[in-house]
Amino acid sequence: MASFISRHPLVTFFILAYAISWGSYFLLSGPVLFPFGSILAAVIVALATEGVGGLKGLLSRCLRWRVAPTCYLVALSAPVAIACGALYLNAAVGGPLPPRFNGMWWEGLLLLPMAIVDAPLWEDSGWRGFAMPRFPVNRSRFLNTLILGILLAGWHLPLALAAGVRVAIPYFTTTILSAFVTNWIYYGSGQSALLAIIYHGAANAMGIAFFQSYSGTDQIWLFWCLAAMNFIAMVLIVVTDRKRWLRKEEML
Repeated sequence: MASFISRHPLVTFFILAYAISWGSYFLLSGPVLFPFGSILAAVIVALATEGVGGLKGLLSRCLRWRVAPTCYLVALSAPVAIACGALYLNAAVGGPLPPRFNGMWWEGLLLLPMAIVDAPLWEDSGWRGFAMPRFPVNRSRFLNTLILGILLAGWHLPLALAAGVRVAIPYFTTTILSAFVTNWIYYGSGQSALLAIIYHGAANAMGIAFFQSYSGTDQIWLFWCLAAMNFIAMVLIVVTDRKRWLRKEEML
């Protein structure tokens, strides 16, 4: 077992992340501990393969805050643009008009830290703090990101299916496509998992503020519109920086 972990740390990480999250979901009949599968798997594999040094490296990537101020601006504004685009696109194809935020102004300020702690902090510490730096450099960013997106969609399977198959399909699609936007933030900030966490948290905060009032068919169409906006963002990212996204990492 120790030999397998040392030779295949990335595979071991994903096996553990799935096992811990799925196991907790079915044992506890809910997602209470689901987000912790990623970070727990990262800590276990980092310690098993590199000892304390591996844990320090993981922590360093998760706390990499010394990046250009524009990275913070993009990490906070991109999810707002994507979410608003989805809301108005949904209205344009016959859905309801975007709802207003009914909370107090200070409640809006609390949404971001609440959303970050709720899931992105634990999830992206594993996905970007541990996994992404270990993806093969003889593959392109596009292919590595696509593989990660598919694995993330699969990891979310119990949560997605709980909402029904009709919601799960656009949810899976959005998860895969949003991996490209999150990795765009991650790579653009010098592989800072912290910026990926902030981006993910801002996206979830928009969902909490505006998406929860949708249900039934309206919710399904909204998820498809969100998938469409993430697809547009993915195309723009790849087309405007083809060299970095389509060439092998080792050649950059």
